[in-house]
Amino acid sequence: MGGAPLSLLYLIEQLDRRHYLPEVLFLGREGEEVDLYRRRGIPVRVRSDITTFPHARNAFLSLRSLRPWEVLTRPLQILPSALRMRAELRARPADLVHLNTSVLLPAGLGAAWAGVPVVWHVREPLHPGILGVRRSLVRSCIDACSRAVIAISRFDAAPLAQGDKLHVVYNFVNFETFDRRLDGSAFREDLGLSKGRPIALMLGGLIASKGPDILIEAAALVRRRRPDVVCVIAGLPPRGESPSPVKRTLRRLLESTGIVTNVERRVLDLIRRHGLEENVRFAGMREDVPDMIAACEVLVWPGTVSHFARPIIEAGAMARPVIASDFPSTRETVRDGETGLLVPPRDAVSLAGAILRLVEHPDDARRMGETAYRQALERYDARRNAAAIIRIYDEIMAPGQGGGSS
Repeated sequence: MGGAPLSLLYLIEQLDRRHYLPEVLFLGREGEEVDLYRRRGIPVRVRSDITTFPHARNAFLSLRSLRPWEVLTRPLQILPSALRMRAELRARPADLVHLNTSVLLPAGLGAAWAGVPVVWHVREPLHPGILGVRRSLVRSCIDACSRAVIAISRFDAAPLAQGDKLHVVYNFVNFETFDRRLDGSAFREDLGLSKGRPIALMLGGLIASKGPDILIEAAALVRRRRPDVVCVIAGLPPRGESPSPVKRTLRRLLESTGIVTNVERRVLDLIRRHGLEENVRFAGMREDVPDMIAACEVLVWPGTVSHFARPIIEAGAMARPVIASDFPSTRETVRDGETGLLVPPRDAVSLAGAILRLVEHPDDARRMGETAYRQALERYDARRNAAAIIRIYDEIMAPGQGGGSS
């Protein structure tokens, strides 16, 4: 499950219900996240007719996609979606709107037009674009619609409008849930893996920006020396071909031109080509992330796009070292050689070498894990960081600041 809904859930769980009553509006179709919130007893609504406007490094409207027409159609949906959001807030009034991602531009406009104070939580860096025009418009919209803008890292804050309303509050981890005393045995048993088999864990599923194909290439190299190492990929699993022959044919044609890629097909082809069926496991969508991390020797983040990676800080909370692609974003969260190892992006050889180093030198891995744990305590504690966000709420809602009364 993605980090944004989990982070928001942690924040909601820290709210003092004597002062704040949370309601969550999901945009799009119902899924795992909606079910999770309902099970926690949080009031939830779902609107599929209020669209997003993706302009982030890992969520970007591009002509090189299976839906190139959205470059034109999504801008046309901004105004009607903003009007629907305004109508939603007039029908169900709120005192404060917390937007949980940068791509909620139509919702931000609608909330501002409804006269409701907005806190805009930016969890992904804005995409630079080609000419920078679109990023400038998105940045201006975020700034104009918001009473406060919260970035989850300095890297994510850099492309935003700078000023007093911009705050950096690191993404956070609930240490009551991420308990380093867990041993991961339940997860190993579920996957049929003995205690002696080293696990290199990746959280993120078969999404191109997460680099699962790079991990599979590295797994083939690792197996040559350590056939006992298992690479576990948790998250969106292989979904297979579309049942529609027309869609299958169209997708194959687009892939053959190189206009779009299919990371799922590439991953499955690599597994078959190298005979990695026993060395790669797909765990699917799961909620037992702490137990998964407790079971692994090392967490791997082979991302191909620079952004704040929640699995890195979760691994730190569980005292596990990380191997991550070397980007400006990861240099902020991984201290190379101290809390983990940084490797060049898309470099399967370096990634394989790093996995072997930490698997074969467990003392180094434990040392890095302990350092990562101390850093997580200092920087990513949910109670401390949620309190910082709630203080921003309190300032906005204070009498004389134009906020509501509840």
